Order: sequence, then C-alpha cells, then structure tokens
Amino acid sequence: MNEGYLISADFIGWVGSVAFAICGIPQAWECIRNKSARGISPLFIALWLLGEICYIISVLMKFGWVSWMMFNYLCNIVSISVIVYYLLKDKKRVIV
Repeated sequence: MNEGYLISADFIGWVGSVAFAICGIPQAWECIRNKSARGISPLFIALWLLGEICYIISVLMKFGWVSWMMFNYLCNIVSISVIVYYLLKDKKRVIV
C-alpha cells in the first residue's frame, strides 16, 4: 500500500461504513414520527433487506464475525425492521 496517501483506505472505508449504517435511520425516524410508511415501496424494502442479508452472509463466510464490519449491516437491519413494522401496520389499517 502506498503510504503517500493523505487519506487511508481504512478511513475511507470507515466513512462509507458509517454512512451506510445511518442511511436508513432518517426514513425509519419519519415512519416513527408519522406512524406510517406510506409511499415506501415494499419491493424497495425487500431488495434492501435481501442485499443486507447477502452482505452479512458474505462477510461471515469470508471473515467470520468482525464487529466493525457488521455495524452497518445490523444498523440497517434495525432501520428495515422499523419500516417493515409500519408497512405492515399501514396494510392492516387499510384492511380494517
């Protein structure tokens, strides 16, 4: 690795990991605040969840459990869970 870089690849990786970890939080917060997930595509959420699960499996297979690598995936799983909760709640509200 070239030591001449001002910003290391690890630092860039951490920035990306943190950004990826928090990217779903604003949407999850909006769902909590509005008590609704109206306007969010269930297909988007399903694909996002599939992507997270595939990444987790890939990381586990390649490196085993590495806490700092799992941080962003687990944060996104929490955000997805909140959004899915409100999607299901909205669906139940329409049926009733």
